[in-house]
Amino acid sequence: RSEFELDRICGYGTARCRKKCRSQEYRIGRCPNTYACCLRKWDESLLNRTKP
Repeated sequence: RSEFELDRICGYGTARCRKKCRSQEYRIGRCPNTYACCLRKWDESLLNRTKP
């Protein structure tokens, strides 16, 4: 398998195909090449900010 297949975009364009998800990523499914589809974890402090 090529390196291109390993780093393909998955998860509606928000995640990457990897052999194994990194520590800061969640596995959200499988890619067509049977690797894991890994989505980076969100920083909750960024989601809870209020705009001035």
